[in-house]
Amino acid sequence: MAHPQNGTGIVLSIVVVNWNTRDLLLRLLGQLLPDPPIPCEVIVVDNQSSDDSVTAAWRAFPDAIVLPQPKNGGFAYGVNRGLERATGRWVLLLNTDAEASWKDLQDFLAAAEREPDAAVFGPRIVDEHGRTQVSTWQRHLPRHYLPQALFLGRLVEKAPPKAAADVDCVSGCVFLIRSAVLAQVGGFDERFFMYYEEADFCARVRAAGRRVRWLPSTSFLHVGGLSAEQAAQRTFLAFRESCLLYHAQWYGRGWTEWVRACLLLGVVLRLCGWLVLAAAGRRNRAALYGRAASMLARPGLVGELCRRPRLVPKLPVLAR
Repeated sequence: MAHPQNGTGIVLSIVVVNWNTRDLLLRLLGQLLPDPPIPCEVIVVDNQSSDDSVTAAWRAFPDAIVLPQPKNGGFAYGVNRGLERATGRWVLLLNTDAEASWKDLQDFLAAAEREPDAAVFGPRIVDEHGRTQVSTWQRHLPRHYLPQALFLGRLVEKAPPKAAADVDCVSGCVFLIRSAVLAQVGGFDERFFMYYEEADFCARVRAAGRRVRWLPSTSFLHVGGLSAEQAAQRTFLAFRESCLLYHAQWYGRGWTEWVRACLLLGVVLRLCGWLVLAAAGRRNRAALYGRAASMLARPGLVGELCRRPRLVPKLPVLAR
């Protein structure tokens, strides 16, 4: 299954970004190595884990390419270090909390091969109970945020597709890229520490005239959120900052100020509910919502985000 236009014989580069999920990483590598049925490379980018992930992966799976990083620069940062090393005709981003059999991987790749005009693909995602997770999203628009703040998000949400379809964005937990498009659009934007990086990447792919495609004929198991749970406050705030950063990039400062106001309203309303639970002695998330309200109320936040230049590495055409 080698492709001479690739120049390396590698069909699929699998990029796994890891942060302190050693056991999950080893389980996933055990599913992928040592004998993949197609020409493949598995690249592990470790974002400065403190749980011995790097040494454990090196010892157990010498066939893996393990790239320890000097800092935890976030998901997009880690993805880019993997993309810079990847040589495959296809690149698959795979979370450590996903499970991947080679049958499903090959079926997914074959389905993507039949879509030559599309550049990014997502499969159906299920949780550990077999329930379908939301794995595709419509374009994020400023008008969505007031209904969401007022607990009316269902009024603006589109029903997910039931069959293969062009979509605006697919989930980053199992994210297949036709690597030729990387020379067009570059890598992920490293301003996004966590969340919205795949939405931004998909938007750039679509702006370049390529399609994003959801292919539910194959499904992957995803537990989800296990790295995020280890740094709950950081990820909770990063989600809201990334939301504003995304809108600053695509809609400008005025609309981003509107989104900030809506996010702040939503956070304050939910904070009130959590404070009631706190007063009743119930377990609650008031502290997280309080910190989010403080961040969103900070003067100059949107202006600061608007001034941040893109951090998108260029990726070479060579070996694509």
